[in-house]
Amino acid sequence: MTAARKRALANAVASARMEGLMISEQEKRDCLRYLDGKIDTATLVREALKRQKKQELSRR
Repeated sequence: MTAARKRALANAVASARMEGLMISEQEKRDCLRYLDGKIDTATLVREALKRQKKQELSRR
């Protein structure tokens, strides 16, 4: 990964935090996989939604 991509991710995480959102380490890893071209957008979204659904079910 290039330095520019690392900065872009760090900036995105900082922006999300300023908005009151927390970005998990897993979400950061997922974004890095996407930026590295290891997964496509559909996979990134599908995995995130699956993880969210699993977390919601475990809270019940």
